[in-house]
Amino acid sequence: MALAFVGGAGFLLFARAQPDTPGKLVAHASSYEHLELAAYELLIRVAERAGDRETVEAAQRIRDEEQRMGERLAASFDLAVEASLRELEPDDVREQLRKYLADAHAIEAQAVQLLEQAPESAGDPELAAAYRKHLEETRGHQRLVEQRLDALGGDPSSVKDAAMRAGALSWGTFFETHPDTPGKLAAFAYAFEHLEIAAYEELKRVAERVEDTDTVRVADEILTQERAAAATLASLFDRAAAAALEAVGVS
Repeated sequence: MALAFVGGAGFLLFARAQPDTPGKLVAHASSYEHLELAAYELLIRVAERAGDRETVEAAQRIRDEEQRMGERLAASFDLAVEASLRELEPDDVREQLRKYLADAHAIEAQAVQLLEQAPESAGDPELAAAYRKHLEETRGHQRLVEQRLDALGGDPSSVKDAAMRAGALSWGTFFETHPDTPGKLAAFAYAFEHLEIAAYEELKRVAERVEDTDTVRVADEILTQERAAAATLASLFDRAAAAALEAVGVS
């Protein structure tokens, strides 16, 4: 589970930069649950290859628990946003919407950096293709968020973008120094998709509070692609596990 601890340190870097703790805590907890879920999915596949039935069964039980917890967190997005905005007046909520958009821009900036280097470390042509496809989608997401920021008179926070870039570089170094990068990269990318999903679910709810239908529409459009990307990565865990084993000389 070293992957979870290293990945979690990066998530914590972003979480510490955010003011509305309830919402961001739920978003990061959701992402972390999916990081663990992915780690156990890969463990199951390696244990199956080794013929270790006890490990397979134990990993399956834990994976199912992580899945249930992830579902519980996803069901709490309404409560998380309500807790984050409870003390604000309507004008303040509009300002918070601009901040949520800036947060989304910072996340997308990091996603671009991670996806730009991912194909080289994918270890599998289908994984590499999935990363490239989502990189183009992610650049489109950045443009959509920038358009909404411009429309609302805000701009991306350079401080947050810088913090996210620092996190991306740290994770990049992590991937480069571990021999089974394909598996860990797939698990982390899957978890990062769920960080983005949670962020846009919360952004959508804030936009609904101020009846900003354009931002709601953008959030829904991006959410559709983020969920599809997460599903694609989950469907490729078999290939990620095989590539990870091949990277360390296990046929």
